[in-house]
Amino acid sequence: MKSIKRITALVLSVLLVVAVFAGCSAKEGGEKAQVSGKVIGLLYDSGQDASTSAIEAAKAYLDEKGIAYKEYTGTTVDEVSLAVDSAIADGVSAIFTPTDNTIMTAELSIYEKLAEAGIPHFTGADSFALNGAYLGYGVDYANLGSETADMIYDILVNGKQPATLPVKTFDNGTATINTEICSKLGYDFSAISEKYAPYCQAIKEITTAESFTDPNAANPASTLNSAVVGSESATKTYTVGICNYVDDASLNQIVSNIKVKLDTLGRENNIAFDIRYDNCNADANVMGQIIANFQTDNVDLMVGVATPVAMAMQSATEETGTPVVFAAVSDPVSTELVASLEAPGKNVTGTSDYLDTKSIFNLILETI
Repeated sequence: MKSIKRITALVLSVLLVVAVFAGCSAKEGGEKAQVSGKVIGLLYDSGQDASTSAIEAAKAYLDEKGIAYKEYTGTTVDEVSLAVDSAIADGVSAIFTPTDNTIMTAELSIYEKLAEAGIPHFTGADSFALNGAYLGYGVDYANLGSETADMIYDILVNGKQPATLPVKTFDNGTATINTEICSKLGYDFSAISEKYAPYCQAIKEITTAESFTDPNAANPASTLNSAVVGSESATKTYTVGICNYVDDASLNQIVSNIKVKLDTLGRENNIAFDIRYDNCNADANVMGQIIANFQTDNVDLMVGVATPVAMAMQSATEETGTPVVFAAVSDPVSTELVASLEAPGKNVTGTSDYLDTKSIFNLILETI
């Protein structure tokens, strides 16, 4: 009898030790011990330079808070859709995506299944919310485009050097909520907005559509096609080559507002800008050809919209020194586009849509 009691006590002790270690140890692959049963899905394209640094920041934050997470990746719309299916099957409580062009392209294909599964998709740009994500958090891309135009003007007209012209950053505290998805998820917009208010500079409403209604539509310069903008009797014309990475609502806003602002500046100062615009649709070969065409045309300045285009332009202009202004590059320092935000140090500068990862996770935690 005593032997049975000793064995029982020993078994219970072993089970207790196993239980303690199981509850405290972290799983491999970034899955930490769950907090209140919540798991955050991280959805991104691992080949996107703009995504990897934001995802690393997200993982560090979640590790610090002891919150479980799981990574889901895809490089095509089909792969992203399959990744979302996996996340739904795993029962994640929410999904985070940074300013990732691949996921943005797939958003219209995945938003309905996420809404039906009751999973809010938190993203790094308002264009995601436009295309069906629950929430987009980040910079005002229309303003980013106007500020990019100011930098183009400073370099071409005022003689500023990209090497000494600081990269322009912005406060990115605007949360854009898709009210249709908000309702499908069972959230009350007024109540959720009140929760978010301490963490946001502004909260905007949006409904699902393929593209933004362009407030500059009445201005002919707002179209994405190549055109001469500015003064019709200009004493000087500058040639600017703009390459967009993908047909994305936020990136298109940037291009539109670059053209509108250059048109305004040109009319005010009796100069013109010959815009050569093209979109590579995320094709590296097409991108290279577009940049080569700009070089053949001897453009005075190149504009790369999104990180991959900016990096390709930097590489192509190392010897010629043609000025390059980038737009919507999330982390220009880690991608070595510039030496620092304050002093780029090369023929490249521009505007950044850096995402404050901690702030968007404040919204996620308030929600779930």
